Amino acid sequence: MDILRKYEVAFHGLKEGRHTFEFLVKKEFFENYTESIVSNGSLRVTVSLEKSLILMVLDITIRGEVEVPCDRCLGLFMLPLHYQGKLFVNFGETNEELADDVLVLNTNEHSLNIAQYIYENIHLSLPYKRVHPDLPNGESGCNPEMLNKLNELIIHDTPAEPNDSRWDQLKGLLNKKTLN
Repeated sequence: MDILRKYEVAFHGLKEGRHTFEFLVKKEFFENYTESIVSNGSLRVTVSLEKSLILMVLDITIRGEVEVPCDRCLGLFMLPLHYQGKLFVNFGETNEELADDVLVLNTNEHSLNIAQYIYENIHLSLPYKRVHPDLPNGESGCNPEMLNKLNELIIHDTPAEPNDSRWDQLKGLLNKKTLN
């Protein structure tokens, strides 16, 4: 069974109004995306579907934590994550994505798979810098061995090379020309 089929929102046969769906995102979900930065996680996805005759609005909330590599020490850690957004779904002749949050579905469709939408928004919710949180005592939560190795590899400032006076004279000519 395809694991991503679990993330289907079956709207056919639902009455107009608000309906709620819940999904769990675990390690098996991320295994279907080999290029993913996230290797594991525990997330709850809540979808509140507002259905009308010609339009559906999905309010999607993703809460939980994901396992990501630390940008400093490369060790894995659990990072809290929260996302909230809307997906607008209209009906038409063909399936089409008009924007990141606007879809057109064929009128013959009975459900909408939101797995790709969940995947993309989990990744868009990740901070630019992902670093282990500090420990309660204020020390870094990163791997101490890796931090020691990084400290050994720090390049200290080298003294500036003396200026070549020939270049200073040429720079003076350039400055005079730009002033005129």
